[in-house]
Parts: sequence; structure tokens; C-alpha cells
Amino acid sequence: MLTALILGWAVLYADRTALYPLLSVIAKSLGITSAGAGAVSSAYFLFYVLLQIPSGMLADRWGTKRVLIIMFALSGLGILGFGLFGTTYLPLLFFSALHGFGAGAYYPCCFGTIMATVPPEKRGTSSGLIGIGMALGILGGMAASGPLYEFFGNYRQPFLVLAVPTVLMLFAFVRLLPDARPSAASPSLSVYGRLFRDRDIWKINAATFCSLYGFWTAATWGPTFLQVERGFSLSGSGLYTGLIALSALPGGVLWGRLSDKFGRKRVAALVLPASGVALLLLARVQGAPLIVSMLLLFGLFSNTAFSPVAVSWIGDIVARRHPGAMSAAVGFFNATIMSSAVIAPLVSGFLRDVTGSLSSAITAGGLLILGGSALLMLAPDQGREERA
Repeated sequence: MLTALILGWAVLYADRTALYPLLSVIAKSLGITSAGAGAVSSAYFLFYVLLQIPSGMLADRWGTKRVLIIMFALSGLGILGFGLFGTTYLPLLFFSALHGFGAGAYYPCCFGTIMATVPPEKRGTSSGLIGIGMALGILGGMAASGPLYEFFGNYRQPFLVLAVPTVLMLFAFVRLLPDARPSAASPSLSVYGRLFRDRDIWKINAATFCSLYGFWTAATWGPTFLQVERGFSLSGSGLYTGLIALSALPGGVLWGRLSDKFGRKRVAALVLPASGVALLLLARVQGAPLIVSMLLLFGLFSNTAFSPVAVSWIGDIVARRHPGAMSAAVGFFNATIMSSAVIAPLVSGFLRDVTGSLSSAITAGGLLILGGSALLMLAPDQGREERA
């Protein structure tokens, strides 16, 4: 089961991040602005976010395996259509949105299963292991899209190549995922109402939103920043931006394990501010060695490294206060934090159009992370309370 979930994340993240090194290529090919190119990514994440809570609620009622497989198939159709029919701007938007619509069920189904079945003292470690798939997908998607484009001379071809493992994952899910059934008593609307009004959940969600805003600024526009403002090649810019994921591989498991042992709040107080500082430095440093160092440092503390701590923190609270609504809670968490992926590409593209540089967008992302860090200090360390 764990292997299938890790591989599923790897494929989805490769599908979505393969776009980022090609944003400038797409903008030039179609004659659109940077904000317009960013909107292709935002279309994916808009529908991805919209599906988080509904798919989580469906998984609580129908079972995670059924919902995951149906929606993953839609995601595969989206990336296949992107590669086959994305010759003009509107089809690109449509198939990007369809891909995001299908992918929107994966997070609540995947992490809802983990949070509901793994004991509190192992949630952080298990979430970190799932995060390995995210990191591998980010690295693979960014590293592969540039060379595939240069080989085929067509920005759509990388997505046709990626559609193959996306479709094959459906067979892996059917074979490897357990046929988990929902509980006999589905959560009532009042349970969901209390969940969505929980102030501590909102604090963690908002702080993680700030973290991911900075991450998606770097991931979406990082390759263009390295190409245009730091002199990297197309292939090199994607590969080097993908280093964010390389250092996140040990980071996610490390921080998740430490949060199991020492508490979510204590670990978060170190990890989140460090990622903000690393992003601020990335906007300032010159030269390949310093840039690579900042990307590795940022990856060690950002998104795939920090999210296992945050989602485990949510799982601790929900298991104690809102039993039976775990998939919906995880969907709520991911809907909130991934709305940053809708906003960040557009705002960052706009800042580039206005200022002529992406340094301002990266700096804004770093400052937002530092601001969000303060919110975590207001949330209870529920995991430590449960283990006490």
C-alpha cells in the first residue's frame, strides 16, 4: 500500500512540475504574457483546490480506494489531452484544469488513510515517507521536461511521455491498494461544521498556506528566474530548481520523525522560519555555487519537508476532536494550503511584469513565510498532549 501511494504522488508531482521549466517557452510560442503563462498552472490548482473537501467527504462515505481510482483516471485524461490538443491557449487551460480536477482527490484519499490508520506516534514518520513521492516527482518532472522539449522540439511532447506512467498507475492502485471501507456511520453535517470552525486547524492551515506560497513561487518561476536573471540553460534551470526536492527527501522524514518524538510545534518553530530565510537569500545571491546552496537549503525546510509535520498536526487534532471526518479534514487542510498554488503563479507573474524581475516575487514569498511562522506559535501541540 505504502509503495503504491508513494509512486502515485511521484507521478502526479512529475506531471504538474514538468510544466514549470516550459512556462517561458509556452509564453513565447503562444505570444502571451508571464501572467497568462502563470494562469495555465493556476487553472490546474484552482480545480485541484476545489475538489479537496468534496472528495474528502466522499472518501469518508464511499471509501478512499474507489474515489482515488476514479479521479486519478480523470487526471490521466487531463495530461493526455494537454499533450495531444494543447496547441493553443484555451485548450491548454482546459486540460490543465481537467488534470487538476482529477488530481484533487489524491491528497485527502492518501493522507486520510494514513491519518486514520497510523498511531499518533508514527504519523509524522509515515507522512514523511509519503512525501518521498512528492520530492521524487518534483525532481523528476523538472529535470526531464527541458531535455524532452529540446529532444522533440515540442512543448507538448513531455506531457505525452508522462501520460504513460500516469495511466499505468491505475493498474497499480487496483492491485496494491486495500479495499478500505468507510465506517458504518458517516459523519453528520454538524461534525463537518465543527471541523471547519476549529480555530486551531485554521491557524495551522494559514501558516502552511504561507509556507506553500513561497514554495510555489520558487517552483513555478524558479526555472525562469535562473534562465533569465542568472544565466542558466533551459535544461539546467529545471534540474537545479528540482534540487529543492532532493534535499526535501531526507528533510521530510527527518522532521516528521522528530515531530513524533519532540512535538509538532517545537519542530515547526525551527523549520518554517528557516525556509523563509533561505528563500530571501535565494533572491539575492549570485553565482551557481551559492544559488545551488540556497535551493538545497530551501528544500530541506520547505513544502515536502514541512508538510508532513503540518498534516500530522492536523491528524492529531482531528483524531481527538472530530473522529470520523479524517479524509474531509485532510482535504480541508490541502484545499487551504494549495490555494497558494493558484495565487502564487499569478501574483509572481504580475510582479515580474511590473518590476521586470522575479527577485521581487521571490522576496515577497520569503516574507510571507516568516509572517506565517508566527501563527504556528498560537496553536496547541496536540501531538504532545496525546502522548503525555
